Amino acid sequence: MLGLLSLLPFLAGAAALDDTAMRERSVYQLVTDRFALANGSTTSACSTSARQYCGGTWAAVSDKLDYIQGMGFDTVWISPVVDNIGGATGEGEAYHGYWSLDVSQLNANFGTADDLVALSSALHARGMYLMVDVVINHVAATSSSTFATSSSYGPFSVQDDFHPFCWISDYSNQTNVEYCWLGDDEVALPDLDTESATVVSYWNEWIAGLVANYTVDAIRIDTVKHVPQTFWPAFVAAAGVANVGEVLDGDASYVGPYQTNASINPFNYPIFYPLVRGFNETSGDLTAITSMAAEIKSEFSDPTLLGSFLNNHDNARFENYTSDSALIHNAHAYPFVTDGVPYLYYGSEDGLSGGNDPDNREALWLSGYSTTSTMYQYFRRLNAARSAAANASSTFYTTQMALSNPTSSTLLIAKPPLISVLTNAGSSASNQSVTIDASTSGWAAGTTVIDAVGCGTYTTDSSGNLALEVGSMPLVLINNSEKGTLCADYASTNSSSSSSTSAAGKVRAAGVAGVLATAALAAASFM
Repeated sequence: MLGLLSLLPFLAGAAALDDTAMRERSVYQLVTDRFALANGSTTSACSTSARQYCGGTWAAVSDKLDYIQGMGFDTVWISPVVDNIGGATGEGEAYHGYWSLDVSQLNANFGTADDLVALSSALHARGMYLMVDVVINHVAATSSSTFATSSSYGPFSVQDDFHPFCWISDYSNQTNVEYCWLGDDEVALPDLDTESATVVSYWNEWIAGLVANYTVDAIRIDTVKHVPQTFWPAFVAAAGVANVGEVLDGDASYVGPYQTNASINPFNYPIFYPLVRGFNETSGDLTAITSMAAEIKSEFSDPTLLGSFLNNHDNARFENYTSDSALIHNAHAYPFVTDGVPYLYYGSEDGLSGGNDPDNREALWLSGYSTTSTMYQYFRRLNAARSAAANASSTFYTTQMALSNPTSSTLLIAKPPLISVLTNAGSSASNQSVTIDASTSGWAAGTTVIDAVGCGTYTTDSSGNLALEVGSMPLVLINNSEKGTLCADYASTNSSSSSSTSAAGKVRAAGVAGVLATAALAAASFM
C-alpha cells in the first residue's frame, strides 16, 4: 500500500483555500462509505445498524460530482482517508474512517492513491475544492488497559508515543479531557502524546505531505478539544490551508478560545443546540438563538469563519425530531443566511431522517440521487441567494449579522444585502405581521424586494419599511436589482406591494413548494 508521504510532489490544481477564500465556500459533507458505489448501484443493501462497510469509494464520489455541484456546493468534505483497524469489533467495522491504525497508509476500502488523486483533480477541474477529515488525537484498538502498540501502528509504534491509559471521566477537568482516552472496552481510542516532540514533528510533516500529495484545499479536524491548544498553531501552519475543527461543546466561552489561541475555526456548536431546540417544535424558543449569537460575537475573534450546520454524522438528523416540512425548511435555511461557512450533511436534500449514530449514516444510493426533489431544489436556491448577496456586496461574507425577534415565533436575520425571516410557527400556522425597518435593511422607499426561495416580490413603503404577512415558510429577501439570476427559472405570479401583503402572505405557505417543484422540472432538463 502506498504511503501518504511518498506519493508525489505538489500537484497542479486549484489554489488551496485560506480563510478569506473559505468564507466564500459552501460545503457538502459525505460519509465516503455511504455516499456512492463504484458500480453505480442504487439497490445494494446497506444496514446502518450492522455498522459494516457498504462499499462507497472515492472513485464513486468522483462520478457523482454533478449531483453535488447541481445544488450549488463547491467544496466536498470526505471521511478520514487513512488506514483503519480491520475486522469486526463490538462496535462494528471502521467504515466511517475514524478508527486509525497506520496513519502513513491509505484506507484501501475507499480506493487507491490514484483514486484519491483523481477525485481531487476532478473537483479542481470544476472549480471545486476538496476537504479531508483528519484525526490527530488518537488511534484505535480493541484493547484498553492492556493496549500495547506494535509496528501495525506505523509511525506510532512505541509506547512513549501515547498517554498512559485512563478513561476520560470528568469533562469539567481539561487535563482529564486532553490526557485520558476516549472509547470503551469494545473499541478504545489510545490517546497520542501530542506534547511529545517526536509526535508533534511527525504530525506536522504528515499534514504537509497529505495536503501536498493530494492537493487538499482544506481540512476538517476531529476531536480538537482533546488535544492541548498549544499543539494546533504549528499544525495549522504546516497544513497551510483553511481548517474547521470539531470542538464539541455548546459553551461559547469554552469554544471561542480555540479560534483565538489555537488557530482553529470551530464548528458553531454553541448555536447548533439552540437552533435545533428552537425549530424542532412550534413552541421552541427562538430568542435563545438571538442571545447565543450575541454571546458568540463577544467570545469568538471572527464568527464569519465558523462552520455553520444543522446536521452531521455525530448527531441525530434534524428530520428525526420533526416531520413538519415548514420547520425543516426554516431550520435548514439558518446556516446559509447567517455568519459562517454553511455545511450540509449528505442526504438532507433527500429527507433522510436517521437518529443518532449509526442510524444517521444511511446509504444515499438507496434514495436514487433525485435532482428534482423539493429539498434538493431548496438548497440550490439557498446557495444561489448567498452567491447573489456576495456578488452584490464585496463585504457580505465579512459583515457580521444582526439578529432580532419581531415576534415570539420569528427570527429576523439582517446580513445585508440579505435579509431573512425564519419562523417556527409550523405548517399549520396563521399569518403574522412582521415589519422590516429601513434602518435594518438599508432599503430605500419604493424598493422592489424578491424572496429567493418563493420568488415573490414585495415593495417597501415611502419610508423604506417593508410590512410582511409571514406564513409558515422562510423568507430570504434581497433587493430585486441585486438578485442576479435568482428565480430566472420561475415566472413568479406571487407579487405584491407592502400595502397588500396580506394576500402575499396567504400564498406563501403553499407557494414555496410550488416554486421549488417548478424549478425542479426546469432543472431536470439539464441535469
